[in-house]
Amino acid sequence: MRTRLLSLSVRWVACLIALGCFAQSRIPSAPGLDQLTPEQGQAFLAGFRAARLNSDLCLRFEIVHKPRKGESLPAVKGTLWAASHGSEQLLRGEIKDAQGKPALAFITVKSAQGSRVWVSRRGAATQKIDDQAPLIPLADGLILSPFDLQLPFTHWPATAYLTTEKRRRPVHTFDALNQIGHEPAKVNYAIDHVYGVLIQATCFDANGKKTRTLQVEEFSKVDEQWMLAACSLLDETTRDADLLRITEAALGGSFAPQTFEPSTLAEPAEQPTNFKKL
Repeated sequence: MRTRLLSLSVRWVACLIALGCFAQSRIPSAPGLDQLTPEQGQAFLAGFRAARLNSDLCLRFEIVHKPRKGESLPAVKGTLWAASHGSEQLLRGEIKDAQGKPALAFITVKSAQGSRVWVSRRGAATQKIDDQAPLIPLADGLILSPFDLQLPFTHWPATAYLTTEKRRRPVHTFDALNQIGHEPAKVNYAIDHVYGVLIQATCFDANGKKTRTLQVEEFSKVDEQWMLAACSLLDETTRDADLLRITEAALGGSFAPQTFEPSTLAEPAEQPTNFKKL
């Protein structure tokens, strides 16, 4: 069962991942639509950062590139593994191109100590990505990158609470500044006031110009858990967009430790057998 973000009416979201957006059931509640103090804003953000998955999660998805003009490109399919180990949030992605051939495999690690990304292109040897320029497309013709799934900016140290407002739903907004010389230079993101999940993020370059916007579009329910069903990424310059839609999910498992070892990226990872369609 799917629901648009505009009509989401559940009391809490048990699991959300858009490119790393996890449900934050332990985030301290905030009063109404009143503005938070800087201290309350930081406490809310700390709860968001500290939340973890209850169990490992595997998703199958497809991405359709939608140019501003012309026809949409054929869907690109992939699989995403997600887990929380201690203070670290781990992702592994395997993407196939429109012809079904391996395009990119990646592993990301995010924690308060920083973020790291490794990739393997078309089965080649694993490489660590330079975090100054992390926006590597998941496949030819796409905008989405591992950066957009990992969401490292949620843990950048230079982050400030801005305001509480309505963007479809009531949200708390934050500005996160990257290190000088790194891209994007800044990310403005919004966390749902009630459910504590990231629902929108806009990247800016060093000149303050919008470059890309990530937007959660739909949720879906699997095994009594609400989770991300679709999100979009808009290139603010070309107005082209990618739409990522989750097609199947496997919840409640536990992955082998080597699933998140960068040295294994050249070979496909083992997948769960309990997938359910969204």
